[in-house]
Amino acid sequence: MSKIILQDFINETLKDRKAPHKWIQIGIIGEDAQKRIEEKCNSKVSKIHIDNYSIIHAMDKPSHNLEPDDLLHAVDVINNSREISLSNIKHLSNDVLIFKKDINGEIIFLTEVHVKNDYLLVFDAWHQKMARRYPNAT
Repeated sequence: MSKIILQDFINETLKDRKAPHKWIQIGIIGEDAQKRIEEKCNSKVSKIHIDNYSIIHAMDKPSHNLEPDDLLHAVDVINNSREISLSNIKHLSNDVLIFKKDINGEIIFLTEVHVKNDYLLVFDAWHQKMARRYPNAT
């Protein structure tokens, strides 16, 4: 899946927020990332999905500090992050993995683990607030 297709899906979702539920596959999980994921949750998955409701949720919250293209990093972060943890709290009865990576400040993706259907669903994201520098700061 290319970032262009994901960007089109994000744009379409944000234009028509009342559209019926829809999801797309946005990437494949590499072998190394599959091993890191399996170490955390004892489950193996190979695909990455996102749905329109998750995009709206993440982008609508000002406290998430997301720029329009931040969601485009999801596949890269999932495949390359060394900072992965298993949440103690499930989301809609699914295990939740937390992926963190520094991309112009720490970005965090929460994913539901769908073992039966072999995918992670990106359901939330946020960017840590960057420290502000004032022009006269020393």
